[in-house]
Amino acid sequence: MRHSAIFSATAGRRAIVAGTLAGLLVAAPAQAQDAGSPDAADAGQDAGVIIVTAQKRSQDILQVPAAVSAISEKTLDAAQVKDFTDITNVAPSVTVASAGNSASSTVSLRGIGTLSFSTSVEPSVSIVVDDVALLQQGQAFGKLNDIARIEVLRGPQDSLFGKNASAGVINIVTKDPTNNLSGFVEGLMTDDNEVRVNGNLSGPIGDSAGFRINAFYGDRKGYIRNLTNDTWLNGEESYGVRGKVKYDSGILSVQLIGDYSNTKSTGNQPTYYYVAPGTLQNGRPINLGGVVPGIANTEVTVNDDQLSNTEQWMASAKIGLDLGFASLTSVSSYQDWKLDTSSDFDFTPSFVIRQGGPYHAKQFAQELRLTSADTGPFDYLVGLYYADGETDRQFARDTAAFLTFLRRNWDSTASTRTLAAFAQLGYDLSDKTKLTVGGRINNEKVGVFYRDNIPATPIIYQGQAKDTALTGKASLQHFITDEVMTYASIATGYKGQAYDISSGFNQSRIDNLVKPENSVAYEVGVKGRFWDNRGSFGLTGFWTDYDDFQAQNVEFVGGAIQPVLRNVGKLRTKGIEFEGTLRPVNGLSLFASAAYVDAKIRQFPNATCYPGQTAVQGCVGGSQNLAGANLANSPKFKYNIGGNFETPLGSSPISIFTSANYVWQDDVNFALDGNPLTEQKAYGIANATIGLRETENRNWEVSLFVNNLFDKSYAAVLTDYSDNGYTGTAIVQQVPRNYGRYVGLKLRFGFGGDR
Repeated sequence: MRHSAIFSATAGRRAIVAGTLAGLLVAAPAQAQDAGSPDAADAGQDAGVIIVTAQKRSQDILQVPAAVSAISEKTLDAAQVKDFTDITNVAPSVTVASAGNSASSTVSLRGIGTLSFSTSVEPSVSIVVDDVALLQQGQAFGKLNDIARIEVLRGPQDSLFGKNASAGVINIVTKDPTNNLSGFVEGLMTDDNEVRVNGNLSGPIGDSAGFRINAFYGDRKGYIRNLTNDTWLNGEESYGVRGKVKYDSGILSVQLIGDYSNTKSTGNQPTYYYVAPGTLQNGRPINLGGVVPGIANTEVTVNDDQLSNTEQWMASAKIGLDLGFASLTSVSSYQDWKLDTSSDFDFTPSFVIRQGGPYHAKQFAQELRLTSADTGPFDYLVGLYYADGETDRQFARDTAAFLTFLRRNWDSTASTRTLAAFAQLGYDLSDKTKLTVGGRINNEKVGVFYRDNIPATPIIYQGQAKDTALTGKASLQHFITDEVMTYASIATGYKGQAYDISSGFNQSRIDNLVKPENSVAYEVGVKGRFWDNRGSFGLTGFWTDYDDFQAQNVEFVGGAIQPVLRNVGKLRTKGIEFEGTLRPVNGLSLFASAAYVDAKIRQFPNATCYPGQTAVQGCVGGSQNLAGANLANSPKFKYNIGGNFETPLGSSPISIFTSANYVWQDDVNFALDGNPLTEQKAYGIANATIGLRETENRNWEVSLFVNNLFDKSYAAVLTDYSDNGYTGTAIVQQVPRNYGRYVGLKLRFGFGGDR
């Protein structure tokens, strides 16, 4: 049951931030010349032509022989995509597994992702923000602000994006400066106690440059109640600022971006989903303290509140030089991310187990590429890439005296250095047919430092390893008409070797580091536009085989259950994807997408049995063979449908607008071991908005929105704790923020027509 609507926050900080955002609107120079230009992709989408950068150059999406979804700002608004995890509402092939903190959460595409507690493991899906690939996938989990579009590239993208894009890329593009002085302040309040304010100021600098500044502040009380001390968990207070400056003389272009964000969170506290009667925990009766387990349970009894605090800043410089026959582009970036976690791990009102510790990830990267002009039958892109990053992590688990064997205290450093060269070449076989081939050679050095602080004299383990891999892609595309293109492609994927840096690390893990993961993907598709660009569609079929798939298994290490990363064998993912848009009449935009994904394990002998699994159910000698089993958290079928509608109110300068979307997904099992108790049944979530705005420049807007319109409860993750000190069945869940219906009000005021 949700708590009452009491909008609360630190009043002083809220006033300071709100004042700063309002000040953005009046701190601009009194006069400015028209300069700069809106992002090419935004301008193109307004005309019905979608421009993307999926091949590291601005192209009409019909020119790209790959499965690419370009999600516009209008679609993001209709689906109420405000946080990174909300991308699943508009991209059916994307799934997210949310854990206790962002470092343990993972993103999957077409069923493929790497869920691991290890510090050094590469993600399968690369997250790119304004041309900068994030070192840790957990850096992406947070608010989405001032977004121009999101591109979802499905299937291996190693040739152009590198070794951590073996399942795909999520490319986030923020808005560019406007060519006229503009700005806004936007506020949001909800009945589940969230308050947000977001402000922007943008405009020209002289004749050839422009700037954009965006800042935000948010406070959400939380929706999990701790009955022990009457506090609310799963809330957060966050703020941040991003500045972008662009200069373009026609020959030389420069883009500078600085981004800072800070979030103080009460974690992602799990709750009891089911506890079998009479179950003991660590030999003692479970003290539920009034908690009623169930799908909508939002109450816990823990003696300490969770925390998951993050601080991140990024800086990048993109410089382009037009050489006539080609353009030379340099992208330099530095990122620094800190995460501090702490969690009460035992679900009791007394001290039994508490664990956590800080992360600190940082990376410098440099990319240099030469891109041919779009003239003649031959085009090319060649580039070099360098990255040097490391992640420091400390971990401590403290326990009551009767569980001293579970205590852990260690710190570690995972380092990675990458050198790569890549190229993509295209040749027009005719005016309708084009052949494109590309490849990347990648050399990586990974290192580990691990210190076990439990012994009186700490034990230190150190190691280094190198690997060189070649990946490639070839595609053939043919234009049936000027507005309909079909293609076929083959690509290879690679995810680098890794040390499994987690509790229980020893020399054996250095000597037997996790091997690289390799894949081969086949894809065919057709995409096009029709009805004078009022409609668009894309249909894709894919088939990908993976060898030495990297997956987390659960084993007993030192008498305690411990996640361990392993190469589990082979798997295959295949399916069909569809997406389409339609503008049947002025003011009405419709969108829909769907994915059928069959992701199965082909070979995984000696997998750990799930708790209580019998020989009849496949558990023989303490292990099972998972060949033929479905991948975890991969729905077979998922779709979303929605739209926007706007119309003037008679002859007045005011328009009424409404938007809605509905996303439905098939049932999933959150456990790789096939545990029938960790299955989430199929469900659908609907969101809707209605509001009023100024018709001509949209300088003011007021809207009412509702999330989870039909109040459908569901779990984001289900985990079986039965072998984790429990004598009977105990299932815990991660309850998502929109597990139940909530309503909000949004106000926006500005000038200059900045959207």
